[in-house]
Amino acid sequence: MDLTLKITPLSAALVVAAFASSARADTCSDLAKTGLHDVRIDRASLQQAGSLPPDEMSAMTGGAPVPTEVGSHCLVQGKIGDREGMNGRYGTRFELRMPQDWNGRFLFQGGGGTDGFLAPAIGPIPSTGSRATPGLTRGYAVVSMDGGHDGLDFAFAADQQARLDLGYASIGKITAAAKALVRAYYGEAPEQSFFMGCSNGGREAMIAAERFPLEFDGVVAGNPAFHLSRAALGGVWDVTQWAKVAPRDAMHTALSQADLETVANEVLRQCDALDGREDGIVAAYRQCSFDPEALRGQIDDGRLDALITVMDGARDAGGARVYSDWPWDPGMAAPGWRTWKLGTAEQPSLHQTLTVPSTEALMLTPPQSIPDAPDFAALARGTADVGGYLDADDTFLTTFANRGGKMVIFQGLADPIFSAWDIAQWHDRAEADTGADFAQLFMVPGMTHCGGGRDAFEDFDPLTVLEEWTAGGDAPQQMPASAPSRPGEEMPVCAWPLEAQYTGEGTGADSFTCTAG
Repeated sequence: MDLTLKITPLSAALVVAAFASSARADTCSDLAKTGLHDVRIDRASLQQAGSLPPDEMSAMTGGAPVPTEVGSHCLVQGKIGDREGMNGRYGTRFELRMPQDWNGRFLFQGGGGTDGFLAPAIGPIPSTGSRATPGLTRGYAVVSMDGGHDGLDFAFAADQQARLDLGYASIGKITAAAKALVRAYYGEAPEQSFFMGCSNGGREAMIAAERFPLEFDGVVAGNPAFHLSRAALGGVWDVTQWAKVAPRDAMHTALSQADLETVANEVLRQCDALDGREDGIVAAYRQCSFDPEALRGQIDDGRLDALITVMDGARDAGGARVYSDWPWDPGMAAPGWRTWKLGTAEQPSLHQTLTVPSTEALMLTPPQSIPDAPDFAALARGTADVGGYLDADDTFLTTFANRGGKMVIFQGLADPIFSAWDIAQWHDRAEADTGADFAQLFMVPGMTHCGGGRDAFEDFDPLTVLEEWTAGGDAPQQMPASAPSRPGEEMPVCAWPLEAQYTGEGTGADSFTCTAG
């Protein structure tokens, strides 16, 4: 795609300090005339300092669930590749915000779910519990996008190009256009480019490193949907197992909240003290060899068998693994785990309402209905096509790494959608295929999906970790963290495979060390 700028340079206006304010306004509005091929600019206007609304999709993205105060900036909204598709109009909408006090950096903000919405481009730290400063406030030029389609249903999956745009293509298109607009506005290209997101946004961050290694210097990938085609089958597996012990229209009854509390308490009984302190957090999760048979007599046998089968992960009829197994973590009793796995009387599980329909429409080629008793070997074969362009599971990232590219990945151990063990296996393979010290994985005990959980230390700042690492620092071995539900307490989140071990007294981060266990 030809993205050559067809406007005269505007940077001269920026050097006249006495007229900086008016020059900025003219420059921002002039971006509407920027002649980028196949790019339509719908809005280009200077925004005064103020408050931006919460991200309505924060549960899917880990984005800001509260209003965000921002400084004055240039706002550009537009669309790339507007076209008539299989069942409507397509193209990738984007929003770019460029602050008056630019730090010379560019940040691509990831989406969530299967995209289809345009979140405010503020670059929030993608953990709902994080209070760290967003990218826009730090001085980043921040872009967000809708992934190539508009709407939260799966009608877009009938369109070949819309599938490719969601998988990877929109990332390349938006990156090229946004960087061209940044250069036009500031008169120079970004010194560094980062990508940051959680869930599907985390997958997109990994796609950025894997498919566009020359464009990005670092990425933050939270709870990444990197193995999405198979994780979707994991959700189908869960629904199938719960249906053996509960009606499909009342699947929440498969396990009561009291049952989940019993599970959490048993995990704590067996494993809480392994990290040197009984505090409701299983920080020594790799040392935890949990025996679910200890729950016999505490939970109905049939329901316990279903839970054990779910936690063992999806398999085909011959016993071959289709998707990863799962850690046993006390965060399983948190609302976020139930929301996805089981649902409530008021709201069916998200695996029922999102995972199964999206698997039928998007993950399987050709699209097809899934029977109540699926052939999981056939389903696995059916995901091979979409997995080739949607999954971000490449482990050979030599161009990205050799340029100095860095990956900071964080993952909740109690994530009910994407298994922590799956991303750990990817990390180990990537180190073997690409080399050590380009990707660091941080496991967060107790945390569910993109924040939340059971007393989880979910308030952390991976963007600062990435900034310091790409500036020439050593590979980070820990990330400082605090728990919103535990005022005054701190604990380091350790880089895989290290675990936090309590070594002192008190509640500060210096009371822990990251050890091999």
